[in-house]
Amino acid sequence: MNYYLVIAKCGHVGKGRYVEVEFPVYAEDKKSAAQMVLKRGKVKKQLKNAITTVYEISYNEYIVKSNEFDDNTFVRAHTKKEILDYIESAEQLISLKKHYKKSFNSREERIMFLFKKNKIMEDLIYA
Repeated sequence: MNYYLVIAKCGHVGKGRYVEVEFPVYAEDKKSAAQMVLKRGKVKKQLKNAITTVYEISYNEYIVKSNEFDDNTFVRAHTKKEILDYIESAEQLISLKKHYKKSFNSREERIMFLFKKNKIMEDLIYA
């Protein structure tokens, strides 16, 4: 059994937003450590990349990170009001998922793009 630090994306801070939280875990290997964190509350389990990183740490680092984890106001919050207070006080810690949106210079470009997209979809369906 080893000590691991798992960094995961946690939610309940707004649509398309997340907070990265460090979870100190005592587990057999990295895979089981990540699985243990995915079972915890507030972790964005629906994301494929919910677990950002997993790395092994020493016992002393584990104790320090455990104390920091216990003092984390986001992790200790039980009500929506406590989470909203945390959001207001730690806005810089919240990351926004990047959504890529195609931009068009004119209406004609947008229409041609949609026609090509529909043609590709039809070819896939009826091929």
